[in-house]
Amino acid sequence: MYWFCLVSLILFSQLWSCPAAPSSPAPLDPRSIPQGEVQCPSSCLLLVYNNESMSEEGLVMTSRDLNPDYYEARRAGNAVQHYINTLYGSPFRLYSVTQVHKARTEAMADTGMKYFLEFSVKDWVGESSEWHGSVEVLYPRGETQAPPQVQGSWGGLPQLNISAKEQEFYQRYSAADSTVSGKDIPDSYGNIDREMKPFWHLARVAASFVMLNESNENTLYNMAQVAKITQLETQDDQLRFDYEVLLHNMVSQEIIRWKLLVSWSPAGGVKVLETELLPRCHCKSPTQ
Repeated sequence: MYWFCLVSLILFSQLWSCPAAPSSPAPLDPRSIPQGEVQCPSSCLLLVYNNESMSEEGLVMTSRDLNPDYYEARRAGNAVQHYINTLYGSPFRLYSVTQVHKARTEAMADTGMKYFLEFSVKDWVGESSEWHGSVEVLYPRGETQAPPQVQGSWGGLPQLNISAKEQEFYQRYSAADSTVSGKDIPDSYGNIDREMKPFWHLARVAASFVMLNESNENTLYNMAQVAKITQLETQDDQLRFDYEVLLHNMVSQEIIRWKLLVSWSPAGGVKVLETELLPRCHCKSPTQ
């Protein structure tokens, strides 16, 4: 009798076998099932989507933990970095997310994908101490692309006193005889002249506005180079600069050129007044 039951159980399991659980669970879309195939029985679906919970509206929301060193967690951390720099960046303050400690993602029905992060950040220009925080990043879904929405509390964010440096920089370059221009920052060897470093930092902050706005779940942006910078006439007590920056999408390996009109003052902070996506260029290798 024992062997009869065992054989029967094995045969039953073979007849009702389920597909292997996907490594990245997602809500089942009936349209994705090829004709001629049938959906797995509901008992199997419970095994495949064992991390699902139901919202108040009865819609399925999947949740899973992420390896904080993997691309998905780093991409969300990158969006947080850009967001913080749009709020607090300056020619003498530039934040970098140094590590993602924990990461979890949740599919919010038709709203989008939300990431929950615990991370460390520091001002690497002022070499501040690291600050640990938590944040939520929502990548919206829709017919048109929308930037990620970042929600967090920044009360403990390290902000070193840079007032004296900012005032000295502002007074120097608001004078009519101290306009600046330059190109290829850093140069092909990675060098940045000391006098140009504040302009490089300012470009990084300004580019953060663009990189955040252009980010989605298929991008990972970093600013590679300032191709050109030209200081314009000061208006309304704001220093103004024309930048051409090269952004590197590390997913597609594209180099994308943007033209930015940027203003800054110690009181007004960084503002990106105009943006223009420039035609793609074909970069030559150093040996050509």
